[in-house]
Amino acid sequence: MILVCDVGNTQTVLGVFDGDDLTEHWRLSTDRNRTGDEFAILVRSLLHDVGLDDDVSDVIVSSVVPSLRRTLRDGLSTVSGMAPRFLTPATAAVRLDVSEPHAVGADRIANTIAAYALYGGPCLVIDFGTAMNFDLIGADGAFLGGAIAPEMQLAATALTERAAQLHSIPLDVPPSVIGKTTAENLQAGIVLGYLDLVDGLIRRFRACFDESLRVIATGGKARRFAEQLDAVDEYAPFLTLHGLRIWGRTTQER
Repeated sequence: MILVCDVGNTQTVLGVFDGDDLTEHWRLSTDRNRTGDEFAILVRSLLHDVGLDDDVSDVIVSSVVPSLRRTLRDGLSTVSGMAPRFLTPATAAVRLDVSEPHAVGADRIANTIAAYALYGGPCLVIDFGTAMNFDLIGADGAFLGGAIAPEMQLAATALTERAAQLHSIPLDVPPSVIGKTTAENLQAGIVLGYLDLVDGLIRRFRACFDESLRVIATGGKARRFAEQLDAVDEYAPFLTLHGLRIWGRTTQER
């Protein structure tokens, strides 16, 4: 079995694959102060709970937090008895057709690999994490660039923390754009505003590149957008994990 680990700025997602099947998955807070020993204990505990203590034969990692690389390497080495393999711009078997290929996040590379393998190209992946990444993938599977926007909850928190008369609210879709309470005003501006932001950027990508561009939503906060926007063709919550699996398998076969 393969253990995959996607380390984001806010959350870390772990998954176990048996062949092509994602059999277990966990979502944790990303803690920059966690030691390698602590991370090893945590992962071993998760695997023990599902009876997979000794079944992991390979570990694949993507991380956008460079300071955690040593923690991940030290901690995960004890899980399979070998050093984890890191997906990076240097190790990716993907053409990065951008001006700064070395700066492309490993999660975006994993999404590119999975989207092309599972859906073909061209396509647009929108990953709803701490940042919303819009990743454009060409007909040949190359990463062509994209866009990055702040995530909705992040924007809402920034607003309510800086405005004395505005308070945190549940980010639900309001009944109308015309809010009758402060909460409804915020929901109209933030939730409907972000739905239109995503919808508008999809239209721009299609206009600039290909009107038939297939759109795939992924990430822990993608469901709301996938349900509300007709422009989203596929909802694949664990696309990044599948990208790590595919990369790990193809590089191992070489």
